[in-house]
Amino acid sequence: MRPLEFTAAADLPESWDQGLAGNIYLRRFFLRFMEGRSDVHESRYYMLTDNYGAPDTRFVLFTRKKFVITQFTRLSLQALSRFVYVPLSVGRPGVHLGTGRSELFFAFVRELKGMRLVFNLPGDIRAPGFVQMMTCPSCVMDLRWSDFDGYMADLRSHYRNRCKKALKRSSGLRIYRLMDNSHFGDDLYSLYLQTLKRADYVIETLSLEFFRGDFFDIFVMEDDSGRPVAFYQLLQNGDELIFEFTGSDADLASRHDAYTRMLLEIIRYGIENGFKRIDFGQTAEEAKLRVGCRYKYIYILASHSNPVVNFMLKIFAPLLRYKPMPEDSFSVFKTTPVHLKDGNS
Repeated sequence: MRPLEFTAAADLPESWDQGLAGNIYLRRFFLRFMEGRSDVHESRYYMLTDNYGAPDTRFVLFTRKKFVITQFTRLSLQALSRFVYVPLSVGRPGVHLGTGRSELFFAFVRELKGMRLVFNLPGDIRAPGFVQMMTCPSCVMDLRWSDFDGYMADLRSHYRNRCKKALKRSSGLRIYRLMDNSHFGDDLYSLYLQTLKRADYVIETLSLEFFRGDFFDIFVMEDDSGRPVAFYQLLQNGDELIFEFTGSDADLASRHDAYTRMLLEIIRYGIENGFKRIDFGQTAEEAKLRVGCRYKYIYILASHSNPVVNFMLKIFAPLLRYKPMPEDSFSVFKTTPVHLKDGNS
């Protein structure tokens, strides 16, 4: 069985969204929104149905003619690459694996030319012909406090003092939410581009129009002269709050300890608005672990159409995997529920 192919998200049937409530990035409205809002082009959408014609496995595929497949190393090896991935740097998969068609999905991907990469899968998903590699883990926090003061009180003294210092250093900042995201202008977008240039790993660049999406909450941090120091973008996904993207002036942000203040304000916002979990994303992991996040480990399945290259990929996969910080380096809270201690749930 070949999957049904769609060249535009507008052509996806209503049935596409069935069972996708947990992955907002694969839903039709978000895929339609994303088209034209990044430098990723030629996305294709595929659906495998069950024996009754109902949607089973759905996925997004795009091609990079030159992608640095050794980005977690000092090497710079580029290759034609096929991504099963949402065209957005988030820790969610670009595939929803149904109950009956996963083997057909992997068979279809194995037929593609070049490097084949299935991004952001849990560790228990493997497939013949693919090597598994760890990618940047997501940093998540389960909110178990009734208010922000309760969160601060639960911090061990070293981490609480660090947060208090950040709050004090950033006390001169004015923080406000954009009431109309169409007001997200070039000044804020330039902060995003500055941050992107400082990033170690970049897959795509988002357009200015992306940040004007009306389902995001965008907060701006200004100094006492009215200069934007940073902004942060949040997305509500049911009872989960997702930290999407940020931008900052490196010098001003460092002067005001703005990044730590940003993380604390996101925690405050999440608690006060009744969210159960915050997904802080995959970057700046040390700062996020220090405010109490834990890792959610995610993986890439990779293979290559050239048998020789595929064999070498298996040999050198341990060198290509991402190496996260030791999570047990940080004992942030006085009390940690038993079910959170492994950092993988």
